[in-house]
Amino acid sequence: MGFAEILREAFLPERNAEADRLPRQLLREIAQMPRLTGILPYLAWQEDARLFALDQGGFGEREEHAIGFCIETLPQTGANDEMEKVLASLFVSCPPGTGIQVSLYGSPHILPTLREQANLLPASSQDEEEGSIQRRHDNIYRHLARRRIDHYLKGTSESIFGHQTYLLRDFRSIISVVLPLDPELPADVDEALRIRESIHATLKSAHLPGHDWGPDHLINFVADFFDHSRLFGGGKAESLTWNAELPLRSQLSNLEIASRVGDGDIRFRKAGGEESVLQLFSVRQYPRYFRLSGMNYLIGDPYQLALSMPCPFLITMGAVALDYESARTRAQMKAARATQSAGSYLAHFQPDLQERKRDWDMVLKAFDSGRTVVGMYHQVCLLSKVEDASRSEHSVRAVWRARGFDLTKDFYLQHQALAATLPMTLTPSLQGDLKQFGRISTKTADNAVMTSPLIAEWKGTKTPVMTLFGRRGQIIGFDLFDNTGGNFNFAVAALSGSGKSVFVNEMTYRYLGAGAKVWIIDVGRSYKNLCELIDGEFIEFSDERQNTICLNPFSMIIDINADMEMVLPLLAQMASPRESLDNYSYTALGSAIKRVWDAKGRAATITDIYELLQTGRLSNVGEYERDLSRLATALEPYTRHGVYASYFEGESNIQFDKDFVVLELEELKSKKDLQSVVMQLIMYRITQEMYRDRSRRKLVIIDESWDLMGTGASGGFIEAGYRRARKYGGSFGTITQSVDDYYKNEATKAAINNADWLFLLRQKPENIERLGKEGKLSLDEWLKRQLGSVSTEHGYYSEIYIHSPMGSGLGRLILDPFSMLTYSTRAEDYEAIKRLREQGVSVADAIEQLVAQRESRT
Repeated sequence: MGFAEILREAFLPERNAEADRLPRQLLREIAQMPRLTGILPYLAWQEDARLFALDQGGFGEREEHAIGFCIETLPQTGANDEMEKVLASLFVSCPPGTGIQVSLYGSPHILPTLREQANLLPASSQDEEEGSIQRRHDNIYRHLARRRIDHYLKGTSESIFGHQTYLLRDFRSIISVVLPLDPELPADVDEALRIRESIHATLKSAHLPGHDWGPDHLINFVADFFDHSRLFGGGKAESLTWNAELPLRSQLSNLEIASRVGDGDIRFRKAGGEESVLQLFSVRQYPRYFRLSGMNYLIGDPYQLALSMPCPFLITMGAVALDYESARTRAQMKAARATQSAGSYLAHFQPDLQERKRDWDMVLKAFDSGRTVVGMYHQVCLLSKVEDASRSEHSVRAVWRARGFDLTKDFYLQHQALAATLPMTLTPSLQGDLKQFGRISTKTADNAVMTSPLIAEWKGTKTPVMTLFGRRGQIIGFDLFDNTGGNFNFAVAALSGSGKSVFVNEMTYRYLGAGAKVWIIDVGRSYKNLCELIDGEFIEFSDERQNTICLNPFSMIIDINADMEMVLPLLAQMASPRESLDNYSYTALGSAIKRVWDAKGRAATITDIYELLQTGRLSNVGEYERDLSRLATALEPYTRHGVYASYFEGESNIQFDKDFVVLELEELKSKKDLQSVVMQLIMYRITQEMYRDRSRRKLVIIDESWDLMGTGASGGFIEAGYRRARKYGGSFGTITQSVDDYYKNEATKAAINNADWLFLLRQKPENIERLGKEGKLSLDEWLKRQLGSVSTEHGYYSEIYIHSPMGSGLGRLILDPFSMLTYSTRAEDYEAIKRLREQGVSVADAIEQLVAQRESRT
């Protein structure tokens, strides 16, 4: 070793490494190599026009520019002929050379929806002046929300169930357009704006309204495919912000991320962490016949759970608009050649020649009917961990093969395939590159529409008070009060053991957390644990010997003229619990109520009505009417002379001081007439509470409603109560074990007919047919199959079909272990909590202990 080398080793050891021996020219070339994101055409954002300026990216030797825009729309849950016809015009309004891509992303980013739900607790309830009790309640809601969010986020990167593949996700549909126009020319920019408005109108006509992307939308969407820690980091992806000083494509990745292109995939590693894999597939063969509604099955089969997508994925249909005349001329030549080949001797040995002839004949028919053809391709991109790569590949092949699509893996063409998969990349340069490699085939515009990935699962409404998950993992958020065109009432029907009490417990907890006030009228103590956990008010009705609760309806009246529509049916129910009163008796009872009210006001009781009617006269000048005295006799049990006097004599003393009130009628179960009257009085008292504060949402839930609602005048009372509830920002909900229970009497019919929201858990097939016959659901074979497949897997989920004016869909209620035990109505769970409670342990601590014990066993 020479003296110079000794000095270098002593003072500059880091410069003596092996890499230092590389030729300097090679180092310069490596430094000048573009990053993987350099293949993308994203150049700049034009703020004034809200359009993207694009270039050739990594494709094409000469510089080219284009204009692009992206429209994100909500995926539809199905399709019909009208929707298919409307969407075909997308390819007519664009100039030749336009690249249109329709992409569907199975994204794991459900955290924004969960955060929005967690933030629904009104800020006023967190004020210091509300006191320690309210702050403790808020802590409970936040504590449960953190548990639930952590539980859900785990399910975005690994199956939330141990016995089947099931990931939680959010499906996003993006329609991107690249126009062969110059972003520097004002006339071209105006033309791009016109085309964008035309596409918006087309999408709106197809019930696919959307919003335009800005640069932040693009960056945060595409960054997932270069920084996989955003996908497998527990769903907590950092939001990126656009920097106007840098090209858009340079903001999609960072220097901590290294990529390695293999023979059949691209592998990524961030900052020395775990390696992840990006795999790309294209469609080699299409099914002979296919409709747009069938795209629903290419994200996983909703009935065959083995056919599921086990990782985040992106499906893209790309189409290039062709010049009409040149495309028609070419099609005529191809058709003539195919016809000639099909009639040749070789056609006996090559059956595919006849199929080729039929295909080109269909293309000519499309031209004759005014439609056009496009250059089309399909790409599928899978993002997975290394250990899951092989399973993900087998799964996607199985899902698509089941629908007649043959996928081929893109070996040695990953750069091109990745660029073709991402939105707004179908520039003229990439179009030429794809044609050169034979990856674009000529199809009719109808073919492009039928195979556009626009179908997924229902996402719910705009406010995620409640969250369920679709069979393919779509997060579904909805709010009863989002129904702007009708009422907020709901009906729940479920067979015993299918999870209806758990669902209603969840609904109660969610709306309480969102600042609503909730009353539950129950038989069976299904909500006692939740009531104690959040310090609610649990009111038990005992029999007449121990009763201390008074429900005198007169002391509840605020305005007799407005309240008569509820007070009259209530007293009619007392007088005739099993059948409706005749017109004379009903009118006479109303007159008696008015006269007693005028005389005594809120101090009146049922006894005063009884004494007036017993005289046989409504006034001193009237003649004796025997029917009046008979009406008085019917009311006697509810007077001071009757067995139920303690419930109705004196001033009403029932108060609803807390946000959550459970009224337990178990002890009145053997007295059906009294139980029905008490239930209606409670509803009347609740409507009075609603009237006091119209700014706050209120929910009234009646469990096992078929058993609580009587006949007689109950139907009119229910209708009046439901009408009032909407005016006061309230919602009435009823729960039964069977759809048939809603058609037992007028009261239950009124309950379901006045409910815009219908929640169906597991049902018998004959009950589903009943809904169609009664006109509550418009049943077709697809819906019958969906409803017939609704199931419950204890310990995992309950499935619920939601029908509403705001949309319909099937969702799974998935709970964390703490919530599952809190809501449980199983005898062993109830007794285990009860034993710990008797030892002085709080409900929350008792549930915590039981959850820890059961997790330690597993």
